[in-house]
Amino acid sequence: MEELCETCLKALHFPLQADPITRCGPESLDELVSDPDHFIRLADDKLHVFPFKDVDICWRRLYTDASIAKAVLAIKAHVSDDDEMRSETAWLDDVVRTLDMALIMTGAPLREGMIEDLLLQLRNFTRDDMPRRKRRKAEGSFSVATFRSPEIAFPIKRSNISISGFEKHLESSLPIVITGAMEHWPALHERPWKDPSYLLESTLGGRRLVPVELGRSYTDDGWGQTIITFREFMDTYLLDSNHDKIGYLAQHDLFAQIPLLRNDISIPNFCYTDPPPPQAETPLATKDKPRLEDPLLNAWFGPSGTISPLHTDPYHNILCQVVGQKYVRLYHPSQTKNLYPRGVEDGIDMSNTSRVPVELVEMQLEDDPESEFCLFADAPYVETILREGECLYIPVGWWHYVRSLTVSFSVSFWWD
Repeated sequence: MEELCETCLKALHFPLQADPITRCGPESLDELVSDPDHFIRLADDKLHVFPFKDVDICWRRLYTDASIAKAVLAIKAHVSDDDEMRSETAWLDDVVRTLDMALIMTGAPLREGMIEDLLLQLRNFTRDDMPRRKRRKAEGSFSVATFRSPEIAFPIKRSNISISGFEKHLESSLPIVITGAMEHWPALHERPWKDPSYLLESTLGGRRLVPVELGRSYTDDGWGQTIITFREFMDTYLLDSNHDKIGYLAQHDLFAQIPLLRNDISIPNFCYTDPPPPQAETPLATKDKPRLEDPLLNAWFGPSGTISPLHTDPYHNILCQVVGQKYVRLYHPSQTKNLYPRGVEDGIDMSNTSRVPVELVEMQLEDDPESEFCLFADAPYVETILREGECLYIPVGWWHYVRSLTVSFSVSFWWD
């Protein structure tokens, strides 16, 4: 650990000549290690002046390197006393928080590998330090109780389809449930994600930070976001039987942040096929969007009752169910006018999201949520309950509504 810390400090002291951090000024480099908190605050102010895409990368670099400097100094202050490192862990919580905030806030440009090396080394000090109370609470599996499991009236075709069969299926531009494609994933077997203890161990005893959506759906009033530790997320929203509280780790690139979990899954071979472009009926047909060099992975982890409102994705999607069950309802792009897309709201284009509160109809809470959505009732759809070990292919432009029936952990793979 001491050797790694010295290597990190040397890299911080002597950045490459072409490193964007040099644009932050010579004083930033000279005083970075002696006063990292000052430069974290300075860079944080710059990060909040403009939208993320418009922020000069030099400030992202400064935030990252100052965070690494702060973390390394804290490690060095404790590394000489191994007993203290293991018995006093408050400092470790602070170190992990500092490094994770750099990853979440900036993406840690040019330093992802360095941060991962530090976190992997720190993981060795957390395997035996989880408090016994937390261990007892994390034993066993998540609850498998289902919440309002619906009857399936219009099922999606299911198949243990081959790659060649899938390539032919793409010509139909129809969704399909794929079985048997995840059987080799460690996340289902030797390193099971349904085991809370394994997830806590993989996140440095639950110390890793994750962004969490608060509320059932991002279209609900009172919806918000926060950043909390993985342990707090698990204890509050997944292991607690209080179903009034809903927190959702949604559409987060967890696997770039925590590569250890990335090793438990693999990109389905279906994502290396050549799918058709968006259909003419969808607005995506006329929108420019960047091509993906590699499939884009996102994690979806939360309790029963979480909802993704009716929406479309900009790319083809393979949704893989690792833990629990989800109900999914899909509408063809030709039904767009019957689904009442939103418009621009507070300067944000929300046209990929429907105004219809599908959950009120789907869970039979209301037959007709609002008369202004009179065309919605006649829109045909298909549906499925996606179970552990199954994948759902969602063609680009298809509207889909998703509701977790149990504690659920899914991984989506976007590709084009």
